[in-house]
Amino acid sequence: MREIYPLVMCGGAGMRLWPLSRLNTPKQFHRIGPDSPRTFFQATVERHGGEGFHVPYVSVGMRYESVVRAQLAEIGRAGELMIEETARRTGPAVLASAIAINERDPGALMAVLPSDHLIEGDFSSVLLSMRKPALDGRIVLFGITPAYPEVGYGYIVDSGPSALYPGGRDVSHFIEKPARPIAERLIAEGHAYWASGVSLFRADVLIAEYQRLDPETVAVVREAVRDAEREAGRIVLSDVAFRRAHGAATESVVFENSDKVLLAPTAISWSDVGSWRSLYEIGAKDGEGNVLSGDIVPVDTKNSYVRAASGRVVATVGVDNLAIVDTEDALLVTSLDRTQDVRHVLEALEMRGESNGVRDGDAPDARELPVASGDGYGVYSLEIEPGASVTLVPLEDEHRVLTVCAGAVQCERGGETGRKWPGETVRVAAGNVCVLGNLGEEAARLVEVRHAVTSVVPIKAAVADRPRMASGGEAK
Repeated sequence: MREIYPLVMCGGAGMRLWPLSRLNTPKQFHRIGPDSPRTFFQATVERHGGEGFHVPYVSVGMRYESVVRAQLAEIGRAGELMIEETARRTGPAVLASAIAINERDPGALMAVLPSDHLIEGDFSSVLLSMRKPALDGRIVLFGITPAYPEVGYGYIVDSGPSALYPGGRDVSHFIEKPARPIAERLIAEGHAYWASGVSLFRADVLIAEYQRLDPETVAVVREAVRDAEREAGRIVLSDVAFRRAHGAATESVVFENSDKVLLAPTAISWSDVGSWRSLYEIGAKDGEGNVLSGDIVPVDTKNSYVRAASGRVVATVGVDNLAIVDTEDALLVTSLDRTQDVRHVLEALEMRGESNGVRDGDAPDARELPVASGDGYGVYSLEIEPGASVTLVPLEDEHRVLTVCAGAVQCERGGETGRKWPGETVRVAAGNVCVLGNLGEEAARLVEVRHAVTSVVPIKAAVADRPRMASGGEAK
């Protein structure tokens, strides 16, 4: 039986888990729990890395390439990186990988695997058991029996058992993020499954269905793959072509419009960890119904999720049905019933010009903290753990100057790479990207000063305007 090519999807920022998850530190690159040795991404790669599986392809934005490489190296795994400069949602990303895999191995099986889900159970065996219908040209979608009426998930409604494939079920229709009354009805009727986001199919079948439904996107994605920059283990899609693809999800383009879909109910413990409510539902609860993580002092506290990731003591009194998440630079307090609305906090922060409350640490092992600020400037401390890296996202209105205080960092900017030692500086002009990697064996520490573009006075002009001093100290 043919091997399955895992396609690990590393897009998305997981912002519903703010303030833990940030634009540059999305959920998939965080450790599953405070004591877990693996991140969500690493667990996904390891879960589908045994017999019957090919070396994985990893679909990732250029922003996260260094993080993916570091986390693969940490677990001793290889991967073929499919890199996008411009994100176009899952549809074009999956299509690009299908085209590349099919060129390499015509008719190959590929499984699309989100990298930010929590899964317990033998999911690999479930995938391998559905190779027959996938080889026969079916698109197999894996559904999870709902545990509660979640309004943030998509649902697949079945229309009865498949006549051809034992364990499979025919698909009636799809429902995306229903209102609570509809979700409650779906669970009561017992014919709906949470859409896990995992699918299995032949690469050429996916390409043919995409061609039937959106030929324009197929044409530009083929061009992006054809003109890609290639080297061992790395394909950078041509951005000139790829950015012209219609930005849509594979589900809405293909799955919901194909007569080839087959539902495979899956008996595993699964959560897309799409909200703090999700983490509460799957967490180990104490006698009062609480899920507690960190240094917590709960007094008369019930049915709540409390996480202290800041190192501070978090005390709660008279609390019920709340999610409380304390990080080094932000605190979230919300009703568990409203955790899907965290996005409104991010919208408010963006209106304040705070870029969704995002700091610039690009890896779970990189931490940036504010030190001081004033009119037109800000000072931050940045620490990068050994083997980790950080991408400094472009700031349109601020220049950066970073001074290495301890350790050493490798700096990549403008196509140039160099190493910086203690006392040396890294200058990043407004609008530019810079990647800092710690290849040493000790933590690297830097101080970063940001200057607003409008407040910077050219050094030569400042010197020229300064009164000259005579040897005795008198101004001339």
